[in-house]
Amino acid sequence: MQYLTELLNLVEAAASGDRKKGTAYARLLAEKLQAAGEAKAAERILRALNTTSKASAVTAAGGVTVLERLPVDSESRLSLADESLVRPEEVEVFLDPPVMAQVDEFVRYVQASDRLVEEGVGVAPSLLMYGPPGCGKTELARYIAAQLHLPLLTARIDSLISSFLGSTAKNLRMLFEHASGRPCVLFLDEFDALAKLRDDRQELGELKRVVVSLLQNIDAIYGETVLLAATNHEHLLDPAIWRRFTYRIHIELPGLEARCKMFSRFLAAPVEARSLERFALASAGLSGSDLRQICEGARRASVIDRLDHVPEGDVLRRILIRTVNGDGLTTPELISKAKEQCPAVFTHRVLANMLDMSPGNITHILKKRNEA
Repeated sequence: MQYLTELLNLVEAAASGDRKKGTAYARLLAEKLQAAGEAKAAERILRALNTTSKASAVTAAGGVTVLERLPVDSESRLSLADESLVRPEEVEVFLDPPVMAQVDEFVRYVQASDRLVEEGVGVAPSLLMYGPPGCGKTELARYIAAQLHLPLLTARIDSLISSFLGSTAKNLRMLFEHASGRPCVLFLDEFDALAKLRDDRQELGELKRVVVSLLQNIDAIYGETVLLAATNHEHLLDPAIWRRFTYRIHIELPGLEARCKMFSRFLAAPVEARSLERFALASAGLSGSDLRQICEGARRASVIDRLDHVPEGDVLRRILIRTVNGDGLTTPELISKAKEQCPAVFTHRVLANMLDMSPGNITHILKKRNEA
């Protein structure tokens, strides 16, 4: 049955007297009916809402509704989360095909919630992303929210964690209750700050109690709330945390194909296939964040120098420096590192172009270093 999830949430809201949740899911149902061509039915629902509530709502492009202010920490009065509305055309992720297949499966799983509920299959839309920093976990959260046409609530860990006894658990409960009362994607970044192993002797008792509170809140989440979490330190997570997530995706450093796509996208200009191949080969071991910074640096330099293109040599030089941590290296040291790092890319001709010298000078420098 179509719209079964929204109808069940409306029934639950009515039974519990939760006006906020009822309003949120009524508006979501109206938006889905409107998108399905049922304009009159959608209009009737919205008219009924307008006559029973004066609560303001702002609807963003794409049909996503922002309902009310976010919960705040009682001591600092800082918001416990940041909210954003991401359109599908505003975000792009570059993942290796097997990982992208897992992401697509998760999105289809959430989108099929009506049919799953109708068939009596439990729906717990939760995904834990883990892997090295800079590999796109935060961007992936934005991508998933955009694909689902839901607002993204990104928890502010600095506000959630309080120095006052018991306040962190209270903040968690307020944030989860808010997220459960509306259709949204709740994203817990830097998740290990909240979900550390309870047998870690370095942690205070208060933070161990936070893990218990977190587990209880995850178990209690309901409605069309999608839970995402990300960590760079998966080895720190409590074992009980892993069991709470329906999907778990390991996001590794980008492979060759993903790096090619990233350079093409981040340089924002036509690049020869041979140059893209060199960039991708030379940048093995770098994260997506590294590649973005390299490309942005090269683009800035080309604008400053009034060039109508981004020179291949400048991009390769920046890749090499980032790969070998070579900011303080001399030119001979950089040439030697290039030959050690990726000789297939850093040929004498490429190095000469990259460092604005002749191939003969490259040969002389390498010969001199070999003799030393």
